[in-house]
Amino acid sequence: MLTSYQLTPPKLDWGDDGAPHSKQFDDVYFDKESGLEETRYVFLQHNNLFERWASLDQKAFVIAETGFGTGLNFLCAWQAFIATATADQQLHFISVEKYPLTKEMLTTALRMWPSLSHFSQALIEAYPEVCHGFHRIELEQGRIQLTLWFGEAEDGFSALNADIDAWFLDGFAPSKNPEMWTDTLFQHIHRLSHTGTTFSTFTAAGIVRRGLKNVGFDAHKVKGFGQKREMVVGQLSQQAAPLAERMSQGQAWFNLRPEQPLEAKNVLVVGSGLAGANTAYSLAKQGIKVTVWEQGNHIACAASGNPQGMLYPKLAAQDTPVNRFYLSAYLYATRLYCKLDQDKNFWDQCGLIQIPKNPKEAERFQKLLNTGLYPEAILQACEEKQNSLLLPLSGWVIPGKLCGTLLSHELIQLQLNTRLDSLSPIHIGDSTRVIGWKAKTGEQEHNFSHVVLCTANDTKELDSAPNTPAYPIRGQVSFLDINKAAKACEKNAEPLEKLHINKVLCEVGYVSPAIDGLLHFGATYDLKDKDTNIRGEGQKRNLAILERLLELPKDSFNSEECGGRVSFRCAVPDYTPIVGPVQSEKLYKQSYSALSKNAKWQSSSIAESINNLYINIGHGSRGLISTPLSGCHIASLITNTPSPLEQEISNKLHPSRFIIRDLKRSQTN
Repeated sequence: MLTSYQLTPPKLDWGDDGAPHSKQFDDVYFDKESGLEETRYVFLQHNNLFERWASLDQKAFVIAETGFGTGLNFLCAWQAFIATATADQQLHFISVEKYPLTKEMLTTALRMWPSLSHFSQALIEAYPEVCHGFHRIELEQGRIQLTLWFGEAEDGFSALNADIDAWFLDGFAPSKNPEMWTDTLFQHIHRLSHTGTTFSTFTAAGIVRRGLKNVGFDAHKVKGFGQKREMVVGQLSQQAAPLAERMSQGQAWFNLRPEQPLEAKNVLVVGSGLAGANTAYSLAKQGIKVTVWEQGNHIACAASGNPQGMLYPKLAAQDTPVNRFYLSAYLYATRLYCKLDQDKNFWDQCGLIQIPKNPKEAERFQKLLNTGLYPEAILQACEEKQNSLLLPLSGWVIPGKLCGTLLSHELIQLQLNTRLDSLSPIHIGDSTRVIGWKAKTGEQEHNFSHVVLCTANDTKELDSAPNTPAYPIRGQVSFLDINKAAKACEKNAEPLEKLHINKVLCEVGYVSPAIDGLLHFGATYDLKDKDTNIRGEGQKRNLAILERLLELPKDSFNSEECGGRVSFRCAVPDYTPIVGPVQSEKLYKQSYSALSKNAKWQSSSIAESINNLYINIGHGSRGLISTPLSGCHIASLITNTPSPLEQEISNKLHPSRFIIRDLKRSQTN
């Protein structure tokens, strides 16, 4: 894996007609006179999409594309889908782009299609910052799901976990861009396709036609568009491998897909904190009825109930899967919060300043800036504080209000004071296939098609939950009346402006801009400490953080004037959340015991089908960043739609990773 992947925007010429022309490939993105007609002829008509959508008998339809370019193909597909499919059906559109246009380039290029202005404006507003990896964009209240991979096409499709219904094989002419059309790319196109998957491409080049035939597609020439004599279309006549096996790529223990998907009629989400609320919201956006059980008497009553939190992604200088996960999750979260909270009820995108703790960290910050991994819209040198970083997209959140907003969706039913006492699978006769779950609370039993455990540190108390290494970390946050703080500043002859910060400040701890007359700051990080009481010693530690961040003298404030709150983060030893399906530890150890002798052993044999029980915990102190995309991932698994995560990332989040880790480690014993 590369330690740094620097994306570069395309080098464009804008012709007399205003159409973009690629200098790298000496080719046009589209023809101004006939671009829309060509897209509709080549991709929509020759994948039979109008007819397929008019009689669509599935919840979601999935298109994948090579070469996003200006997004013209996507916009045409979006427009046609809305006009043709029924209102309860969803379009997933997946595209890869090695040279992504900037938002400014995209805006200029799409101006020439006024008939698409409604769609192009929404795309431009939601278009992500250009950085390596997957980006999930939701449009039309979630009915249109766009997944963009910025990077090499082969890498993007290798990382993808999806089942494609139709392919748009676009991009610059193969004669000018032969590097994209590799044998490996065609193999992934086959892996991601099922029997009956169609494709169409503007080109009749032999490299494309032969590549598709070699992996099992029927491919034949038809009349091309306009003056172009020929183009190629076809479909996959037979796919021998089931979806779960195709997605595993030799690591069957990280399976995400059931052999026989069960319709998500009613889903139980246990827990109403950030993980639970985001999971429920992601499911509800896809038209699924969700019941949320919360054992407390109000929502977000544990760690998600802190009065003020901040988006602090802790970006790395290495382009690792985990860093890409947090980066993609961070961008997804900021887009979601801005969309949900235009009135600033719970979210203020005020920016965050990351201050180095010491000279060594200041050097690391400079290296981070020099990597080229992040555009200035995400990360830049801070002008206000020397050697510091500015994250303009960050800000602060009131977590409880965020959870309340998410849970207010009309398809979510919230039940407080409702504890999950037991779970038992529902079978048909003697069949081993799980077709639902019976959940018991008190003397009452309820049936659900799927269950998601978002129970953080309470997970270990559930008999049905997997044995995970997650553990609690005590955190005490503090708050101080800003008027009392002002009196302390006056007493010490310190300027009051120091209290009126307009951005979140982070170093060892943090302080956020005041809300409701209170400054919130902290927090302690107490291992193996179960004390739920607010301690004066913790208040003093937090005040020391506040004084350092605001550059005030030591002991400026009185700890007895502080308020506070104690909660317990749910942390994981590898600093990565636990998100995915719950599987049998006993069966896994039996089925994959060969790993104890050879850690590189691979298998595509699925030991246990997905049984519609999932878990989403372990987000530590970064839940405001990681829970929205994790909830989206869980929803995609339940609805059997494309995941927003790279396969390698979903492996690193997979609950079974600890079973596999222990098997591999046992070979040295």
